[in-house]
This record gives sequence, C-alpha cells and structure tokens, in this order.
Amino acid sequence: MNKFPTIEQTDQLKDYREQIAQCRPPVFHPDVAFSGTAGSHTEDAAMSFFGESAHFIPHASFEDVFKSITGGGAHYGVLPIENSSTGAIAAVYDLLSDYRCFIVGEEKKSIIQCLMASEGATLDTLQEIYSHPQGFQQSQRFLEGYPQWTCIPWHNTAVAAQMVSKAKNPAYGAIASPRAAQIHHLNILAEGINTATQNTTRFVVVAAQMEDRPDQDKMSIAFHLPHYTGALYSVLGIFERHHLNLCKIESRPIPDANWEYQFFLDFLGAEDSATVDDAIAELIQGTVRFRFLGRYASKK
Repeated sequence: MNKFPTIEQTDQLKDYREQIAQCRPPVFHPDVAFSGTAGSHTEDAAMSFFGESAHFIPHASFEDVFKSITGGGAHYGVLPIENSSTGAIAAVYDLLSDYRCFIVGEEKKSIIQCLMASEGATLDTLQEIYSHPQGFQQSQRFLEGYPQWTCIPWHNTAVAAQMVSKAKNPAYGAIASPRAAQIHHLNILAEGINTATQNTTRFVVVAAQMEDRPDQDKMSIAFHLPHYTGALYSVLGIFERHHLNLCKIESRPIPDANWEYQFFLDFLGAEDSATVDDAIAELIQGTVRFRFLGRYASKK
C-alpha cells in the first residue's frame, strides 16, 4: 500500500465526501422503474419498499431501468441483486459498474416459484417452459423430474407468464409468482416448486443521487486491486481494524482486461460516519478505481 495517496486517489476521496455531503431527501410520490411487468417479483419488492404512494413503471430489461433513472424517466429503480440459493445476479452488478447510480435502499422478499399454464393445460400436455434463468435455477430439482420439457429462458418471469397467457397453447408453461398467475389468468399446476424452502431474493433500490434516510447502517463500494501479493488481504484488514462488519464480497471480470476483476463489497457500521470516513480513506489508498455505490438502511 502506498504511503502517500496519488492525485487520483485524493480526487476519489474528495468525490466520495462530496457525494455524502450532497445527499438529497427522499422523493415523495416517486416514479419507480422496475424490470418485468405486473406480477413480477421485482414489482412486489418495489411495492413493499415504497407503498401505494409511488407510480410503478415496468421495463423490459435491467439496463432499461438504469437508463430510465439516469435519463430522468424515473426517480428510482428496483432490481434483484442476489438470491439466497442461486447467488449473485451478475448482470445487475455489471450495470452498477457501468452507470453512475447509487444504492439508496434494499428490500428482501421470500420467493415462491410456481408452474402455471393456460386453461386446459396439464403436466402431460406441457412441452415448453418459459422463465427467467433464475426461475429455472431455483426450480432445478422439480424440473429434473420432467426431462421431456424444453426450458426456454425469458427475460423476466412475469413477462413469461404474460406470453403464455396470450398464446393460450396447452403445450406452454411458465415459472413465475402466484401473483403473476392471478394477474395473467393462468392456472397453477404446481406451487412452491423452488428447491430451497427458504428462497429469498435481495433487491436494491437505485437512484441517480445519494439520499439522506434514517438508519443508514450499510454501505456498498467497488474497486479494482493492484497486482501484488496480499493486496486483497491488506484491504480486508481495513474492515477489521475499523470494526466494520463485512457482509458481502463479489467479484466480476473486467471487460478487455483478461483475468482482472472488480470487487464489490457490502459492510455494516456505516452509521459511524467518522470511522467510515477513515476506513474509506485507507481503502482508496490501497485500491485502484475506488467507487462508492451507496449508503442505506439494511433490511433484516
């Protein structure tokens, strides 16, 4: 670790402190972008976080949500970032790296996956099953019992349910939420097909500007590491020295830089601003391209 910060590192620390100082208050009656359509797990998480006062706007993809936020089409976006049984949603981590947005909240939802189809369809008539890849992964054990089915990835579970509803083909089925079946008038052929009974997804609430909200005890950051022995070990030691509880670490490959990785970290203890400021100063000095991703209240 360098004894003295570089000019770039000094600018990164200044940028972090300005972002904290310029926090806005939460937006009342906001426009909230989410991926999918009515009945998606993400819409459910968005409604739980914001309540009935928000206006919810469906989008076809994760990236469309980020574009809506940065382009002024929505005040917030809600996206899934990890599942308790299948792990990180890699595409969302990559988009957090690509877009200058901040995590201002999180929501956790128990996920129940159901197999659904149109009127007249049965387990015997089904040939093609549509869902998001996460829906397939979370229901893998159930699907192994029906090797004759072809699983076709779709960009969202609720959109898959919507497509099956419109097709009215007894050969088509979808894996989605019970609410998606209700909204799109599909019959549930098998409920709770997810392999893990404790199947929970964590969603993040993203905005174009940091916010000042109560109980902001959690922080998310990202960085690259220099190539020397013990670089990651040295960085992780900063959290121990400052008594900050590291609760998540994820790595993603850096495009056009073979075998180099960006690290994403979440930690608790962010409400102690003086301690965190000292820790961030050390982290910036020991890393490359440090990025502050947000401070928010953790969801138990």
